[in-house]
Amino acid sequence: MATERRSPGLDPRAAPWLVAAAVVLGALGVLLVALGVGGGGPQQAAPGLPDPGALTGWGIPVAKLTMDLATVGAVGSLLLGVLAPSRGDDLDPVAARAVRSAAGWAWVWAVAAAGTLALTLSDFLGVPPGQVDYQSTLLGFIAEVSQGRALGVVVVLTVVLAGAARSVRTPNGAALLLILAIAAALPPVLTGHSAGAANHDIATSSLIVHVVAITLWVGGLLGLVVYARSSRAVLRTAVPRFSTVALWCFCAAAASGVVNAWVRIESVEQLVSTSYGRLVLGKVVALVALGAFGWWHRRAILPRLEREDSGVFRRFAAGEVAVMVATVALAVALARTPTPVGEERQAATTAGALIGYDVAPFSLSRVFSEWRIDSLVLTLAAIGLVCYLRGVRRLRAKDIRWPVGRTIAWVSGIAVAVVVLCGGVATYAPAMFSVHMVQHMTLTMLVPILLVMGAPVTLALRALPAHHRSIARTYGGTEGPSGGAGEEEAAIDRVGTATDRGLREWLLVVLHSRVVRVLTFPPVALGLYIVSLYAFYLSPMFVWAMRSHSGHLAMAAHFLLVGGLFFATVIGLDPLPHKLPPLGRMVMLFASLPFHAFFGVIVMTSTTLIGAAWYSSLRLGWVDPLVDQNVGGGIAWGAAELPSLLVLGVIFAQWMRSDTREARRFDRRVDAGTDVELPAYNAWLAQLAAREQRGTKPH
Repeated sequence: MATERRSPGLDPRAAPWLVAAAVVLGALGVLLVALGVGGGGPQQAAPGLPDPGALTGWGIPVAKLTMDLATVGAVGSLLLGVLAPSRGDDLDPVAARAVRSAAGWAWVWAVAAAGTLALTLSDFLGVPPGQVDYQSTLLGFIAEVSQGRALGVVVVLTVVLAGAARSVRTPNGAALLLILAIAAALPPVLTGHSAGAANHDIATSSLIVHVVAITLWVGGLLGLVVYARSSRAVLRTAVPRFSTVALWCFCAAAASGVVNAWVRIESVEQLVSTSYGRLVLGKVVALVALGAFGWWHRRAILPRLEREDSGVFRRFAAGEVAVMVATVALAVALARTPTPVGEERQAATTAGALIGYDVAPFSLSRVFSEWRIDSLVLTLAAIGLVCYLRGVRRLRAKDIRWPVGRTIAWVSGIAVAVVVLCGGVATYAPAMFSVHMVQHMTLTMLVPILLVMGAPVTLALRALPAHHRSIARTYGGTEGPSGGAGEEEAAIDRVGTATDRGLREWLLVVLHSRVVRVLTFPPVALGLYIVSLYAFYLSPMFVWAMRSHSGHLAMAAHFLLVGGLFFATVIGLDPLPHKLPPLGRMVMLFASLPFHAFFGVIVMTSTTLIGAAWYSSLRLGWVDPLVDQNVGGGIAWGAAELPSLLVLGVIFAQWMRSDTREARRFDRRVDAGTDVELPAYNAWLAQLAAREQRGTKPH
């Protein structure tokens, strides 16, 4: 038997930790060099001005680098828990160890975030850290300053994450903690360069996409290298799945990075002539190198991994992780480096300063020609479009028919959503209540109707393969062949217990979850659809959504969610935990119409300006906010008619087809002689006739 050659004096168990230490030190070196080259290091304050000192100047980027590394460590550990094969309802031992380790990463993350908070306060006050009166200033800084609020939220979320990770033993728990970790990574994104510069709406969305993509990409590979390197079974299952995730992350990171650079750099020449531009070029080189790594992974490493050669993956991935960590260090340095286009690109109007761009006087031609490209919207739209079309293609490969009308409805829904979130409607929506109401009604009614008519859940259940080792407990149903017609209706009645979850099994877990059961309960869906309309506009939430792009994105997501829940229940194409008969769906649809009409009448006749604090601050001389609000009320009043007629027609057509199918099933049972109701009915008629002949009445 061949023996493994080892370096003298080197404990192989210590090698991974030595590699990790070398990678961290290398990242720190890249950070310091990039700060020196880009001018992001501490600068001597002018005479007479407060100076926080070198400790704060160098400590903030080092603390932020520690935060970012802990973030990718925590996310990667939890992502491995989702990607690794599971053992029934329990995590694989390797995945369980990774999820437990996420608690350690989260504690480091929390401490680094607290340190960043303290140093940021020092920088904000212009006082060295040792001289800051934290007892009297810290809470006010967290409550009133955006950077303080963001870091305070991170500290709270990471402490919760650290406390929960130790007790998680199931894939469901790992998935929930992964969502929490990604959420904890986002608050700092909403401050800094992106939130304060011109075009901050474009910059914020692109940076959200960029941070999520990079965090999943770097963290996922780190989790595989650190935790799965000793298990061939986990590597053979998790690496191909991560390869798909990494491909999506690479595309999203590259596209969003281009948008971020475009917002902050005015010309190509500034890529070479400015320190910020040169750092951007360095990050581009690193991204291209990582793309080459990924291409080689899919071409050469995955086939060898299938042949159980796991050593080549560990060696190759370690080098890739080193490049990724260096890229993270470059990103931290970029965040501290002055941009060529920063505060000097000022808006010409007050409205432009508040919204992020100057708004020209309204005209229909501009509504159809203006565009505000939102990276987050385009990324989600691309994912939805590609996944749906791949599902249709997979069904065609199996000779399973999928209605063309459903595909047209889905594509149309995505197209309409992109137009109202990235086109002229999105340009004028923050400035004009009437245009905002057009966006609201489209996102709450038209887009959800089109997407629901595409039946995406049914398509996924038919197109996604069921894992060959899955087991099922049946409640009132039987398990049919995977992908067969009607199988998705039975799948919703089953609780899957699989030794290895694929996408189809994860989808069933979501459909079986208590949250989905509650949200799709018809009274709850109807209540959310109606109450949220009044609660949003008659509360301070409307002004909050207008003042920040993140609030605007949350508002759009809420509109789509409540509209999707309502119309998924009303239209009923997809299998859901609660199935209403056609008459019940019609009643639910008609129950919602008076509330929309009443809201429109209130807004149309009101003499009180909704969101007065926002619209009065814009100071747009070419629009009267109150008159525009009354127009918006008329739009809200009349916008529900056509979509409701469309949905009513769909329900009626489903009702007719249901009766036709039931009649055909009855005829088939009669022809086959298997119907038990018809012979009983004929026997009762014969008994009735016999008793009438005897002059008696039937019992």
